[in-house]
Amino acid sequence: MKKNTAISVVLFVLLVFSLFISGCAKDLYATGGSNEQQVEEKSQEEIQKELEAEEERRRLEEEEKKRQEREKKEQALKEELGPFYVPLPPEEKTDNPRVKARGIYLTGNTVDLENRYSQLLELIETTELNAMVIDVKNDHGLMSYPSEIEIVEQVQANRKAPIKGIKEVIEDLKKRNIYPIARIVVFKDPNLPEHRPEWALQKKTGGVWRDKNGVAWVNPYEKKVWDYNIAIAKEAALLGFREIQFDYIRFPENAKRVDQVVNYGDNGVSKDEIIEKFLEYAREQLKGYNVHIAADVFGVIATSWGDSDKIGQTWERMTSKLDYICPMIYPSHYGPGYFGFRVPDANPVGTIKAALTDSIKRNASIKNPGIIRPWLQGFTASWVPGNISYGAEEIRVQIDTALALGIDEYLIWNASNRYIKEAFRPEEEFKIKVEKLKKLREENGLDVLGKTTLQAIEDFLRAFSKKDWREALVLHANNFTMGYENYKDWVDSWTGKISTYEIKANSTSGEKTIYEVDLNIIRDKDTIKLKGQKFEVYKENNIWKVKPSNDFLKVLTEKPSVEEVQKNQN
Repeated sequence: MKKNTAISVVLFVLLVFSLFISGCAKDLYATGGSNEQQVEEKSQEEIQKELEAEEERRRLEEEEKKRQEREKKEQALKEELGPFYVPLPPEEKTDNPRVKARGIYLTGNTVDLENRYSQLLELIETTELNAMVIDVKNDHGLMSYPSEIEIVEQVQANRKAPIKGIKEVIEDLKKRNIYPIARIVVFKDPNLPEHRPEWALQKKTGGVWRDKNGVAWVNPYEKKVWDYNIAIAKEAALLGFREIQFDYIRFPENAKRVDQVVNYGDNGVSKDEIIEKFLEYAREQLKGYNVHIAADVFGVIATSWGDSDKIGQTWERMTSKLDYICPMIYPSHYGPGYFGFRVPDANPVGTIKAALTDSIKRNASIKNPGIIRPWLQGFTASWVPGNISYGAEEIRVQIDTALALGIDEYLIWNASNRYIKEAFRPEEEFKIKVEKLKKLREENGLDVLGKTTLQAIEDFLRAFSKKDWREALVLHANNFTMGYENYKDWVDSWTGKISTYEIKANSTSGEKTIYEVDLNIIRDKDTIKLKGQKFEVYKENNIWKVKPSNDFLKVLTEKPSVEEVQKNQN
């Protein structure tokens, strides 16, 4: 019993001693652990700070490297361009989405007139209008604001520049959500030839050529003229203009008379080809400047084929190089008899409809054509015999006629910049009208020309039967493999001719309508019967177009034996 008690006492003493030692160790560990943790946390903070400092150092080095590289590029560009130098665009681009612009034209002088300019701002902000086309280089070859480009200063194009605060003007338009378009008059430039006569059109007998008004034109074949205007376009883009609109992208009118006396040089390049090359060059040069590119063209080039007026404007060559093509379809600009009207100016609805229909058709065969944004008439052409007064109603019907053809953007021209508020709807009302017309077309299966798929294939077969290559080109869905340059030759090469055709059943497949067609084709006095040919109809460039069957095209264009073809049909 005593032995057990002794053992118990010893165990108790050992337990107490163990607990004491354990507690001391725990306290010591806790204290030591806490100190060690504090040291560790402090080290982590220091390490983090060191990492952040290193990261910042590298960032600054990278920025400095980029800055030096940009300085080198700027210096190289200065040496390359000389007096045509304009700074590089900023590396960070701001958003510049496409805008359905509905705008008015303003001269620099109007922008400088505070009261008138304020009234026009109010007009835009309270109506469907949302854009301003502002002269940057005007019809006199003079700048609307003081340019900082050396060549502009050399040729004194800055004299009389009315807008002193162009940056403030653009910034204000941005705040008001008004789309700014820079109008640059290109090849009609009365100022430039007076300072650089070697850049002007020259007479065959020597010396600068001038038109009947005594105005000299610059030479579209002269690359320095290109660089001069593109430098101005770059500067306008850097100032905040969101679109560059080139005007007078052409040679002088009355070409038959002008060509007799002007020496264009032995360059082997046609007028419309050099205009196309200018637009290609402008697009390449402006690529980094974050602007859309537009050009004003004569309205008649949508109706005539090729460069019929010999001014260098061919629709297909130009629309394919532009974001926006702006035909000037003022009814007053069409002569007697155009579109069947004795006085087109007195028939704004019919004239606008015919001109825009032709424009839509000309875009139809082009892959990625420019968007059609027409110039409409906002003035009375008192000099036109039989003219009518253009008030609010005459302006409005032009806009509505364009809307009916699916064209919901436009520009109004009035040289004196006087516009009638009653001609324009409230913005919300305009948008409702646009959606209503769009829904109506969709519900009735119509394209922008007002045709159904059935009407489209009927017109297509009729055009093929008559070998009407212009209308056939408009309606032929050939994946843009043939254009206006070679389509006529292709039609002329046909060995067969459609004698009769009958449109049978149709079915739908996705967005396509498939028609079965029976045809009789005559070739070498033989009649070849094609039955159940499948013709697909679908939309390209907003109109219904037709893709015919391969067998049909083969019989029409090749020379297989009659027996072979008839065998394939049975």
